[in-house]
Amino acid sequence: MNILTFTQEILDYIDNFLILKLILLGLVLMILSYIINRTVAWFFGKSTFFEEEIEKTIQSVIRSTLRYGFTTVFIIYLIGQFIDLKGLLAGAGIIGVIIGFAAQQMLKDILLGVTRLSDNEFRVGNFVTFNGTSSGTVEEIGIRFMQIREWSGKLLTIPHGEIRTIQNYNKGRMRVIERVTVSYQEDPRRMELLLEEVCKVCNEKYHQSLLRLEDGEPEQDFRYIGVTNLNPNQKYLGYELCIVGLVNPEDYFQTSRNVRFELMSVFYDNEVQMPAANLMMRPEKSEGQSLRANE
Repeated sequence: MNILTFTQEILDYIDNFLILKLILLGLVLMILSYIINRTVAWFFGKSTFFEEEIEKTIQSVIRSTLRYGFTTVFIIYLIGQFIDLKGLLAGAGIIGVIIGFAAQQMLKDILLGVTRLSDNEFRVGNFVTFNGTSSGTVEEIGIRFMQIREWSGKLLTIPHGEIRTIQNYNKGRMRVIERVTVSYQEDPRRMELLLEEVCKVCNEKYHQSLLRLEDGEPEQDFRYIGVTNLNPNQKYLGYELCIVGLVNPEDYFQTSRNVRFELMSVFYDNEVQMPAANLMMRPEKSEGQSLRANE
């Protein structure tokens, strides 16, 4: 018995058992997926063509595409074992319409996912906010959905079709804007000196976080803007002060916390008064009004 004959007998044996064929097909697809993913990871590990965020995004998209593609191949093969696909293709127009209505949301998610990937709206590793409610770090980007890790540690999966607005904290520049409201009993001129002192301290301690121009100079250092609002919160009476500064996107959150700490430290050391509660004052009734009310 030669090798060709032995191989043919094995194929004939496998052809008689559907479950065995499906198991072998599944194993082949899984091995191919593993090899492709490992090859892509090895390539990016050896190359320096792309930034790390772009590499992770490409790998995420490839994993998602392989998962959906190989699953589709497996399902088509399984259907082909029971139905004549040639006859099925003859009525592909009607079937396509039925499938289109049934999978309308899925197709919408996939189309929007491809569009967002081509527009480069976000990458793996970016900190984003979706629809003004869900915030976290992007961990996985697929062609149908994406996953973000919230601050609490929860993994949130969002279909592309449900994303309407995107706020990306890692693109371009970020401006630290810290507002604080103090009592009207505080002298605005004194508060101006205190906040300028805070800005000086921040520029000295956190200068490495400032966004810089090509010549190395800060594009906008920490500076006092002035009185930006009166009674910004209807619950408390006071005037609002503001300091700002342009920082690197990756340093935004930590720098914001540091600036708040410096603000509160200066306020504590100088016993700055916080705004008073807005109390509703009702005028006292006169004696005549009280008598008429009693009548």
